[in-house]
Amino acid sequence: MSDFGQIRFLRVWVVLVAAGLVWGACEDPRFRVRTPPGQRLDVFRQVSVPQVDVLWVVDNSDSMVEEQRALAANFGEFYRYLESTGADYHIGVTSTDVYSPGHMGRLLGEIPIITPDTPDSKEVFADNVNVGVGGTGNEQGLAAALMALTEPMITGTNAGFLRDDAFLFIIFVSDEDDCSTGEVTYYLRRFEQLKGIGNDGMVTTAAVVGDVPEVPDWCRERNVRPGTRYAELSERSGGLVLSICDEDFGVSLDQLGFSAAGMRRTFALSSLAAPDSISVWFKTSCASEEMDEGLCEIRYDDCVNEDSEVYGHTCVLRQSLPDGWAYEQETNSIRFFGAAVPPFGAIVEVGYIPEENL
Repeated sequence: MSDFGQIRFLRVWVVLVAAGLVWGACEDPRFRVRTPPGQRLDVFRQVSVPQVDVLWVVDNSDSMVEEQRALAANFGEFYRYLESTGADYHIGVTSTDVYSPGHMGRLLGEIPIITPDTPDSKEVFADNVNVGVGGTGNEQGLAAALMALTEPMITGTNAGFLRDDAFLFIIFVSDEDDCSTGEVTYYLRRFEQLKGIGNDGMVTTAAVVGDVPEVPDWCRERNVRPGTRYAELSERSGGLVLSICDEDFGVSLDQLGFSAAGMRRTFALSSLAAPDSISVWFKTSCASEEMDEGLCEIRYDDCVNEDSEVYGHTCVLRQSLPDGWAYEQETNSIRFFGAAVPPFGAIVEVGYIPEENL
């Protein structure tokens, strides 16, 4: 082909891609059972084998004895998702103490970084999460997390924990609110910047804290206070906010494990979208379970007499909070929140009208 012909071919290819007519792997008939409305259709696949760095930030004040024991006892509920997906994970624990020697963002424990190759990893976590109860009542979990993930700690004592290509999941566990200096938005921005420009969707935080805006009376008697700042950070990052007052820690850790397993939460669209035209669909294979009905405006089951590999379970996802999706105009992206994060291996289809076509 002549140089002119090659240039002409490339131009035609670009036009087709821009028009949404070139699908590549998305031509796969397994995904084409039904499609959302709209002039443009962007198709994404959720990760199936995640890579994730999980930092636990655990309150070490004198009121946290029972909570630390509950974390240790129920870690298996958190851990099973990482195991079942074959995730490449790093798990570390630090405290909310930014004053005492041996803390101040330092990863704790004799084996401070737990990986898939760590023998007896559940027992190692149980030891690591026992961060003690001798810390000050001036808990600064946000500052401690930032210390753990930045210089000089991240190339010193904590070297090897944070990886460039891994998702970052930070979990705060405290019965008091955060007292760190600075606005919550400052810490969110700093955490997101750890992954570089355009990769803020690789950072999520979660909080297991006192209920916001008010702790139940029976729990307040245990000196539990609302974790307002932790909750705000987690909501802004698209993560979970769970109650430290819940009697069954296993349920909370089960939800955290699902979220921690490194799934993408943000997907950038190929064209600027007219916000009111957007429709978001999840598709999962006929061999998998359907999405929770409470997350869906409509559910379709096209799996009758179909092969198990066909993506016949369809959920028309609700645009809502705390569990649903939202369109972020600044980044032209769809961000998923709470329980609505696309499950492993799911197909995400976003139908919409490009603003240029209005």
